[in-house]
Amino acid sequence: MRIRHFLAILAVAAVALPAAAHAQAVWHRDGTGPRGLAGSTYTTGRVPDEARPGVRERQMRIMGPVGYALFRDPRFQNHLLPCDAGPALERIRSTFAEKEARFWNSSLAIAGIDRIRLVTTNPWGQDLIPRRYCRARAHLTDGRVRTVDYAILEDQGMIGATFGVEWCVHGLDRGRSFDPACRMARP
Repeated sequence: MRIRHFLAILAVAAVALPAAAHAQAVWHRDGTGPRGLAGSTYTTGRVPDEARPGVRERQMRIMGPVGYALFRDPRFQNHLLPCDAGPALERIRSTFAEKEARFWNSSLAIAGIDRIRLVTTNPWGQDLIPRRYCRARAHLTDGRVRTVDYAILEDQGMIGATFGVEWCVHGLDRGRSFDPACRMARP
């Protein structure tokens, strides 16, 4: 009995979810195209696939019709901050100072950042989380100058409401989060 009930639920989901997802696609206010309800990229709304032929067929082949209906990834809008954006650099500065003070009992901080340059954008294709990889030079309060590799990610901040930044200061990855030698912070 339970198996029949489960199969009935899956059949209803396979029929109802694509129609509901299509109904949620609305145009974003700035005219950049369709997004989910209230501009969120975390809804089941989908951007129409006319611009990218073969996407729906490929996803159906990989996941099957029920998997496609239940486990679709949201499309990101590829709205990324530039490498020299103040909010991204300030987040690197503040989290670096907080990490040094909280975990390493150090008063080390980033006094300034210069020589900012773009390394690459979306190196692994458009189907993944959009990210912009950058490199800069950080002047620390101890007088040393170190390289900073960082990535700006779309909708990966607090609860997906804002951008996210992953960063690594060369020579100061004491927790070895981006070993070897900050390589995991680069594309």
